[in-house]
Amino acid sequence: MSFLKYNRREFLQKSALASATLGAAISGIAGTETKETGKNILNQQSGMRYRRLGNTDIYLSVISFGGLVSDESVYHYGIDRGVNLMHMSTSYKGGEAMRVLANVLKAKRDKVYVAFKDNFDDIDEILKILGTDYIDFYMINRHAEEDVKEPGLFQRFEELKKTGKVRFAGLTTHKDVPKCVAAAAEREEFSLIMPAMNQTAYDSMTKEIEAVHKSGKGIMVMKSMKGIEDNELETAWLKKLLQDPAITTVNKGIGSFEMYDRYAKAACEVLTGYEEQQLYKYAQNNRSNNCMMCSACEKACPNNVEISTILRCKDYYLEQQNDPQTALDTMQRLNKIQLNTRMCADCRICESVCPNNIAIVDRLVRARQLFADCFV
Repeated sequence: MSFLKYNRREFLQKSALASATLGAAISGIAGTETKETGKNILNQQSGMRYRRLGNTDIYLSVISFGGLVSDESVYHYGIDRGVNLMHMSTSYKGGEAMRVLANVLKAKRDKVYVAFKDNFDDIDEILKILGTDYIDFYMINRHAEEDVKEPGLFQRFEELKKTGKVRFAGLTTHKDVPKCVAAAAEREEFSLIMPAMNQTAYDSMTKEIEAVHKSGKGIMVMKSMKGIEDNELETAWLKKLLQDPAITTVNKGIGSFEMYDRYAKAACEVLTGYEEQQLYKYAQNNRSNNCMMCSACEKACPNNVEISTILRCKDYYLEQQNDPQTALDTMQRLNKIQLNTRMCADCRICESVCPNNIAIVDRLVRARQLFADCFV
């Protein structure tokens, strides 16, 4: 049952039970999970928690670094304190983020796993830029259920794996997320699944998340804080996510030592009843502001507008991450049909099917103003 559908008493009763269970399970939290999971944890430090990645023999730090916010000094700071997973893509900051990571890997490649999102058209060039011989997690970038199920999806991965250039297959997805995650759970080739998952999206995916966990895979959550601007709510949401044993790690762009310390501290704490109440209130009051990446709007659009990508560029890359370069680069990859929003104000079919009642057209109009040169 979705907590957005609970009444307040039901929600708080379930939350209190979950918190009590979690507290008993992770008493002495900084070390207990590590002790249970055993022998050889890469870059293990006492102030960090680690979780086993599905059925593999790999243990990942519960906080991992994203590539959109790429501060070399913070990378070193976090790795020195136990972070052991970095996520990257050729698209981040026009390639500059890759070069920052490459500098870090010169000194710390033996302390971290690298997850890389791309189509790997030229993996040799990627490896050369990063200064490494292999990628630990080949993150296949797919955003439609049929593409995740495509029979030949892993052909390129298997070819690269035989050469030793990649180790494990992963999926990254931020469109049609519930169906893509469910499809990935059914494919044994995947070890790590990376969905966009803010508070609303998480709440809508109980069955899919459980299916991933039961299938022996791990989840690396991305875009989890989308829409949250309060530090206390952010850390409360981190604690909430880490209550779920299906979630192996929360991937986050961290831009300062203070932000890292705040997240690391929260990762070793139990969610309180007060924090549960605040998350509940936030979910109730902000549902119409939080896209759950379900793609219902795009499927209903009669003009094939790439709604989710346009709004991701505006809401996330530009306004939340303050990364105009990635926003612009992503927008410029769309074609004229995908950007044709001229009919939207007179249509609004997308809004009629949105489960969160988001004012989609108003946001598209604002995006058109911000990225005027991209639109037809």
